[in-house]
Amino acid sequence: MHKLIRKLKGLRRNIYGLRRFIPWMRERHLLEDMVGPLGYWNELQAYQLNTLKLNGLRPEHNLLDLGCGPLQGGIAFIKYLNNNNYYGVDINEKSLKAGIIQIKKFKLLNKNPVLSLSNTFGREELKGIKFKFIWASQILYYFDDDKLKELMDWLSIALSEDGKFLADIIGPKHYEFKTKEHNWFLHTTDSLNKIAKQFNLRAKNLGEIEKFGYPKRLSLRFNNLIEITKI
Repeated sequence: MHKLIRKLKGLRRNIYGLRRFIPWMRERHLLEDMVGPLGYWNELQAYQLNTLKLNGLRPEHNLLDLGCGPLQGGIAFIKYLNNNNYYGVDINEKSLKAGIIQIKKFKLLNKNPVLSLSNTFGREELKGIKFKFIWASQILYYFDDDKLKELMDWLSIALSEDGKFLADIIGPKHYEFKTKEHNWFLHTTDSLNKIAKQFNLRAKNLGEIEKFGYPKRLSLRFNNLIEITKI
């Protein structure tokens, strides 16, 4: 079954890959190719905004988008938030440049979004700013425990007293299949809590991301959404 699924996904990628040769589809294809999977840009953008809104994000709040990339979720966030309230951080300069192009394309420069190239989650670039929300979509499973400790330390500094960090981890339904395929790191609510408590934080599992609007056709819908707050 897994082999059949991989073949079908490969066929889908090949079909969508043809868009790079069609002038009016090339830009979207290149953006999707940076974040994956192909063909789900609008759905994943809507999912990200919906998740944050369902968890309390309002236009007057500020948001730090970790691993913002070419602004798949970022464009929706910038449109929704009041001026000066969106901050995006990424380690990939090419992705950030693509994000800047998107901001100009959608005429959002007047919203004053801040994009930063950083390999420290914005610790140096955004020093002194407290965030009501910090968001990290589908990146925690690239972090080992040492990197998680670095992140938790930053959260303890950057979160406001009533702030929330929201991110997803691989759900138990996909432990074996996904970790073998991608060599991702497994984290649970308990393992995150063990690290979080060292920084006066706590983690809470909010359930599978499918219920927040993640596309039902994608296997990562079984990922679990985690909320981390200050104790």
